Amino acid sequence: MKAGILSDSHDQRGAVEDALALFRQEGVAAVLHLGDVCRPDTIAAFRGCGVPLVGVYGNNDCEREGLQAVSGGAFHRGPYMPEIGGRKVLMAHSFDELQEEIGEGGKFDLILFGHTHRPLTMRIGRALILNPGEACGFLSGKATCAVIDLDTMEAGIREILPGAAEETEQPGEAALRPGKR
Repeated sequence: MKAGILSDSHDQRGAVEDALALFRQEGVAAVLHLGDVCRPDTIAAFRGCGVPLVGVYGNNDCEREGLQAVSGGAFHRGPYMPEIGGRKVLMAHSFDELQEEIGEGGKFDLILFGHTHRPLTMRIGRALILNPGEACGFLSGKATCAVIDLDTMEAGIREILPGAAEETEQPGEAALRPGKR
C-alpha cells in the first residue's frame, strides 16, 4: 500500500490538486496532510476523490471547523497516531510536538512532520522519519510532497509539477469544476 504525504500547502489549491494528480499516478491508497492547509477550500479536491485523507492541524490552520467540514472530519490535533496499511504512524505538524512520543523509541514505523518547509528522510532504528517539504513552494521555490510504499517502507520526495492536475483530467472535467485557483 502506498501513501501520499504533504504539508504546508498554505492556500495553494492548484499545488494541492497537482499533488493529488501525482498521488493518483503513483497509485496511493491514502493521503496524509501534516498541516498548514490554511483556507479549507485548499483541500476541496480531496472531497469525493476516492482517496482517504488523514490530517493534523498546523499552526496556521485557524479555520478548523471549516477544515473538518471540507475533509469529512479527517483532521486531528497532533500528535496523532493512526495505523495505516498495517504500520504505526506518528504524525504532527511540528517536530517539537513529537518529542514525548519519540522518547518511547521503537514504537512507530513512520514518523511524519512538516512546518520547516524542508524535505527530510532519515532512519532512526526501525522508524522512517519524513518531512515532505512544502506543497506551497514559498521558501524553496520548489513545491514538494512524498510517496511511501508502506509494504517496503521505501519513500521518496517528489516535486509537484504545476499543471499536473489538468494533464490527468478527462475531457470535459475542467468545465465541470468550479474555479480552482
